[in-house]
This record gives sequence, structure tokens and C-alpha cells, in this order.
Amino acid sequence: MMERTGRAGRLAALSLAAFLTLHGPPAPLDASSGEIAFREVAADWGLDFQHTAGFTGRHYMVETMGGGVVFFDYDGDGDEDAFFIDGGELPGYEGPAARSRLLRNEAGGDAPRFVDVTDAAGIDFGGYGIGGAAGDVDGDGDLDLYVTAFGSNELFLNLGDGSFRAAGAERGVADPRWSASAAFGDLDLDGDPDLYVTNYTDFSLSNHKPCGLSGRSEGEGGESSTGEAGYCHPDMYNGVQDRMYRNGGSGHFVDATAASGLDGPAEAGLGVVIGDLDGDRWPDIYVANDKDPNLLFRNLGGGRFEDESLLSGAAFDRSGAAEAGMGVELADLDGDGRQDLVVTNFALETNAFYRNAGGGVFLDRRFPAGLAQPSLQRLAFGVNAFDADLDGDLDLFVANGHIQPRAASISEVGAYEQPNQLFENLGDGRFRERRDVGLDSVRTSRGSAVADLDLDGDLDLVAVNSNQVAEAYENRASGAWFALALAPGTRVELTAGETTQVRETRAGSSYLSQSTLAACFGLAGEKSIDRVVVRPPSGERPLVLLDLPSGRRALVRR
Repeated sequence: MMERTGRAGRLAALSLAAFLTLHGPPAPLDASSGEIAFREVAADWGLDFQHTAGFTGRHYMVETMGGGVVFFDYDGDGDEDAFFIDGGELPGYEGPAARSRLLRNEAGGDAPRFVDVTDAAGIDFGGYGIGGAAGDVDGDGDLDLYVTAFGSNELFLNLGDGSFRAAGAERGVADPRWSASAAFGDLDLDGDPDLYVTNYTDFSLSNHKPCGLSGRSEGEGGESSTGEAGYCHPDMYNGVQDRMYRNGGSGHFVDATAASGLDGPAEAGLGVVIGDLDGDRWPDIYVANDKDPNLLFRNLGGGRFEDESLLSGAAFDRSGAAEAGMGVELADLDGDGRQDLVVTNFALETNAFYRNAGGGVFLDRRFPAGLAQPSLQRLAFGVNAFDADLDGDLDLFVANGHIQPRAASISEVGAYEQPNQLFENLGDGRFRERRDVGLDSVRTSRGSAVADLDLDGDLDLVAVNSNQVAEAYENRASGAWFALALAPGTRVELTAGETTQVRETRAGSSYLSQSTLAACFGLAGEKSIDRVVVRPPSGERPLVLLDLPSGRRALVRR
């Protein structure tokens, strides 16, 4: 562990001895990258979460959309804990009570073991949960938890002793509308995390409309030939404006949506990611909207944003049509150092790959990348970029599942339960689907996230399934690796041999979920690392680290 007190503005080139206190002995080094292989371990590891949609037979729209998972080290012991966001109980529901759960990771031995500490931690969320994100909002050194809901959102402040205190209303972030994904990021670079929350539609229990299996209301061709009811299409309701909350210090937030220039569109927001989209080191915002144009807000500095959605090329598909955007990922998928966008969409739309051409301009490369055709008959939600085989480039996981339980009996493409997908990166931003990697369960998936849950150097995978048990997969890859635990918004450039890889850490992405805050690298068989450049989100000069060993996990602390 390395402390950077009193060194602001200096360029540091540190030796290994000055930099690292490593977590345990170095992992055994396998000098060749491994094949992609996963093993289902939800029951073995204690990740036995059951999502509750609250199905009533009345087809309330909210029943189709949850849930998510947040990975964060809430107790500061060096391993990733998990918070699963459950749904809730709606009028007419009869079944087990819904319960969002905090599971502490007790890593050690041959495998981790997750223990339910929800009650001991004082987390009592009684609303209809949707998604979440985690960040240190009050600057006390531990991670706090934000939960979005169909109803009032909640902020749980981490008290540092293993317990939390609900403070959403007190801290100004208890938005009462139907919120979906959330993301933390230091949008004004003042040293504390701000918060962006997507809001979906103005659906409520009081304005619920009866719709047919096509998703249209009665009198608009919505009834099926059998007269069966279904879930409404999102355009049966109005979109709702998202919210941006500026952290005024110590975790007290102010609604800065209008003051920041973010109060224009009122769309059906679902996915959000915060990151540097144009290479100027200011964190920008990208939002995936359901049947509305996606939004790209360029950060101008000084607390102001500019809507560059249309100019960016990442608002529509290639024909100029708005798609049903669900989840979003931001990562360097073609190895050119720039952050590309992936957006998951409805069946027959295909998932989108927007390649970053520089300067905030994106090119729709879904077909050349090989991501379009395999996703044509899938309805996708969660999406995660991670090096599944430790070969030095980022692969993609996509979580799939329909919203209409009777999808197979109507004109919709695809069944209600659908196989999830793993796309192997062929090394130049082209992908091929792999169906032989052990991701065999077929359920109705929503949020997904990745983290190194067993501390073996590769990233494991969890997918939350609507009204079903969650899936958890141990990554069985072997190969050389390196990981750094960092603050959100940090950019890391790692050079090993002839290859330089770029990662950005971020708090909130995919769909309703958050992956690890560590920057994780597969080294494609390299035994050592020549150079690591850590660029803090605050704009300080970078920290440069030289001649590091592989198979190590380290913490960089400001």
C-alpha cells in the first residue's frame, strides 16, 4: 500500500519497494493465457439470492425490469462483498416477502463464502428496489450504498463499523420517481463523487393501463387474438427527466440537473455510465434510453454539460432509429486507448458497438465487430467488458431475457428465458460468440456485474434473474494477471512487452449494477510489467510505476 500525502502535482516514478505491500504471496504464475471457462458456484459460495418481481397477474409494468447487483468492499478487508437489489410486493401479490440483501465475502481457503449480514449491517430497505451503485460520498474512507427504486430512492451511509444508516432524504437524493440505474463520478473534479440517476417512465399504480400481449393498450390494437393481457410498451407512458446531484461536500447533495444543463430531455432512461468519452480527462455522461434517443453529455468543466447526443453518432442506430437501450458499458474494446461504448437493445434491433473515433465521435461498428447477428434474436440487459481469458484484451458478457412471459406464443422473437452470451475478443475489436464456456443456465436475466470474488486474479461473474435465483460463475481461466484497487474515474495504462492496455474504473455501469472498482489486467503470458501509469480523476500529474511482478493485487491510495 502506498500513501500519496503531500505529493500533489508531482510526477512520481517509484520502484517496486516503494510502492507495494502485496495481498498475500504471489499467485502461481501460468505463463500462458488460458481458455475461457466458467463454473456455476452460486450455491457453493453462498450467493443464493432469489429475486422477487412481485407478480400479481395485473401486469404492472415495473414487474418486468429488476434487479441488479453491486460489488463493493464495504468492510475494507480487501475482498468484494455483494449487495443484491430485490423487487417488492405490489397490490395483489401473494408470495414470499422481498428482501434486498448484503452478503459479506469471507474469502479464504479454497473458495469464498458469502454470509448474509443484512440485518447486522442495519440495511432495511422496504421499497420496491431496482438498482444501485456504491461510492464514498462523505469522504470518510469507506464505501456508501445508493439504491434506486420504484418509489423513493435510498442512500445508506457506511458508518465504518460494519453498519449503515439510511439517509436518502437527509442528504437530498431520495428521488420519489421510478428510477433505474445510477452512477457515481467526480463530475466537477472537486474531489468528491457526484451522482447521476436515470429515471424511466411516469408509470404508477394509479395510472396503470391494461395492455395486450403486443404491449399496446386496449383500443389501440393491443389485445391478442386470445384476449390475453401483457406488459405495456414504454411509449404508453411519458419519459421522466433524469437527475444529477452535485456533492457539496461530506455527502450532502444538491439537485444540479438544471444548473448543469442536463434538464432538457425527458426520456425513458435505463442504463448510465460516467467516463471520459472525448479524451479531455473530464468525466462525461452517457445514458441508454428505452425507445428514445440515447444521450451523450459532454463535460465542459465548471459544472456545465453540453448535449452532444446527435453529433456524437451514438444516439441512434445506423438508420437513424431510436432503439430500446437497456444496459451500457464503456471500455477500450479495440486496444487503441480510447473508450468505446456497447449498448444492449431489444430483440431484432441487435446490440450496438459504438467505436470511439476520438474527439467525442463514435462510429456504429456493430456488424463489422461481429456483435449484431448473434444478438438479433435476444433481448439484452446487462453487459460487462472484462478479460475473461487473461489474454490482454476485453471480452464481453451479455445478460438476456424477455419481458413478456408469453413471448413465445405471440409475434415476439425469442423465448422468455434466454441463454446469456459470452463474446471472445479476437484482438482487434472483432468478436465471436462462444457457446462452450460453461454459461449454461437459461433464465430471464437482467443486471450483471464482474469482480474477482475468490482473489485468484481473474474476474468472476454474477447475473440477477427476474423472479428467479441469481447465477454466479467462477472464472476458471489461468494466466498472468495484475490488479490495482483505485478510486472511481482513475485511468490506468499498463505496458507489458509490446502491448499497452487501458482501463478506467467506474462506479456504476451495465444494467442496474456495479462491477469491481479494481483495474484488472490479463497479461497474455508476460511474467512482468514494464510500466504502469495511474492518472487520478482529479487531474493531478500521473503516478508512474516501473518493473512490477505479475500475479499481484495492490492498493493505490491518495
